[in-house]
Amino acid sequence: MMKFTVKTHIIISFFLLTFSTMSSQYTGPKPVVVGDTITNNYQVIYPLGWSEDGIFAYIHQDINILSASQDYYYYVTFQNMETNEVLWHEKIEYKLGPNQHFPVDDTMYNSAFFKLVIWSSYYSETEKKIIQYKIKREDAVLLSTTNLPKGISIKETETKNDSDSEISVRYNIKLFKPHKFKPVYNYDCTRMEDPCNLNESIWYRTFAVKGYFKSPFENRIAILVFKETNGFEEPYEYPFLVGAHLEKGFMDMGCKK
Repeated sequence: MMKFTVKTHIIISFFLLTFSTMSSQYTGPKPVVVGDTITNNYQVIYPLGWSEDGIFAYIHQDINILSASQDYYYYVTFQNMETNEVLWHEKIEYKLGPNQHFPVDDTMYNSAFFKLVIWSSYYSETEKKIIQYKIKREDAVLLSTTNLPKGISIKETETKNDSDSEISVRYNIKLFKPHKFKPVYNYDCTRMEDPCNLNESIWYRTFAVKGYFKSPFENRIAILVFKETNGFEEPYEYPFLVGAHLEKGFMDMGCKK
């Protein structure tokens, strides 16, 4: 059982007091856990909300780091889901000292730690950006791609570097509706700034769509994709988001990309 010193209780009480003063306003985002926590193969997203003009704001906790240490890494991102441009990105790194202890919950990612320490300590700068980009706070739910509006489907295609490999050379996402399609995302390692050699291992071994977040203001979604590579004991996962409108931008099936 974890032991707490008097000094630790004072520190925790301070964070609790600070956090309680915020509760009348906004207590922070709720976590969306994506993946399998039993096998430690998952990541955590804290959605902050959407703006009317298509900006989605969220915080990603990097479980790749946490699973190997007691260090906490969070990435705050404000992204335009019309152009996919990242408008603001901030890394928050918190390393626990040898004598530091904080209340924990029954999850490895420890949302209690996030609320009591990370959010209470760093929310001020994020709040400024929420106001600047006119984000409406929302505890967004990650929806399954099987729950897209009627008539719309999503398809992933992937090319490996050889028949026995799990290493992706090309990967793309397209949306389909009757007789129409729309390219959403395209990855081609041969066209990157540091192009890959098709016969050698490249950084990302596979991709997978995990679901999507839906804007409350328009028919726009943010598709959550995981890039995966070999890690220590389990795959390392790197989430990113790709925006798509569910009505605009579709082409006839006969048109080329």
